[in-house]
Amino acid sequence: MRDNPDTIDLVEVHQSHLDVFFQNQQDPEANELAKVFPRDRDDFDAHWLRIMSNPEVIARSIMFNGEVVGNINAFDVDDELNVGYWITKSHWGKGIATKALSDLLQIVQIRPIIARVAMNNTGSIRVLETNGFVKTTEVDSPATDRYAACLEGVYRLE
Repeated sequence: MRDNPDTIDLVEVHQSHLDVFFQNQQDPEANELAKVFPRDRDDFDAHWLRIMSNPEVIARSIMFNGEVVGNINAFDVDDELNVGYWITKSHWGKGIATKALSDLLQIVQIRPIIARVAMNNTGSIRVLETNGFVKTTEVDSPATDRYAACLEGVYRLE
């Protein structure tokens, strides 16, 4: 008898999913790769309230075999559609982000779509390139209250 294959689904974000999202963004290794500083719980909850109440943001929870393992979003920055995602570290390397991005690109068909990624984040770069994103430039991104300084790649999907 054959085992059932793993399932990866995108679902509407539910309030109960936020605890997983919060824990994900507290992970030091993930933050180092993404070059972000974690939010405290109050700032995190306020951030997600803005996301969930903005009809122009497409936000989805990523489910792996029925378990919330991350999130993926499409959102406007300076009149450009951007995409971002975050996966629970224990599920890295399973193809979840790649499939989630592919599925989101079926939902959000506006092009071009942009992704910005720290150049040290080779896993995320692989996810983007597998889904057809092409690096258009690299920029020195200065430190802010939310982000560490880094060399950032700008990827684009036409």
